[in-house]
Amino acid sequence: MRNTMKMTLAAALASLALVPAAVTAHTVKSPFPGTITATTYYPSGGYHGAIDVSSGRCNYWGAETAVVGSVFWNVTINTTGIVCNGNGYENANMAIHTWADGWKFHQKHFIKTSDSYDRTCDRCQVGNEGGTGQATGPHAHLMQEKNGTKDTSWYSGYTTQGEAVDRTETLGVLD
Repeated sequence: MRNTMKMTLAAALASLALVPAAVTAHTVKSPFPGTITATTYYPSGGYHGAIDVSSGRCNYWGAETAVVGSVFWNVTINTTGIVCNGNGYENANMAIHTWADGWKFHQKHFIKTSDSYDRTCDRCQVGNEGGTGQATGPHAHLMQEKNGTKDTSWYSGYTTQGEAVDRTETLGVLD
């Protein structure tokens, strides 16, 4: 009897190994109402590899984290003032979530507010729309990358340059 139970348990455990782990997709929404100003390529034609969303208003209240689902956001503040048109390379404020497989989702350029701190949240405010870092105007920069390689597949087919979006708009899906 004992041997039968062991074999049954072993067979059950072995069958579990064949079942793939559930893949959870995360929807990416617009952090605020605005217009898609750039996607894979800038309007000038240069490679960008991300989505830029702009309301056209610096310090626009309530830039929310773009990824739907409770994830941990590591918030880095490099600039504490209101910056609308860039203040130099590596000065961008950013929120980053790192996935278990090493991919990172970045949200950059917001202005620091009392809501700019590390936490796990679902669509929480991270700051106000800004232009910190290497920005030419206020916007949110949404990008997924791993070891310097940018992934553009997450937004392919979901949004286009020039499209007006609101907070409910799906900009892409992260698998």
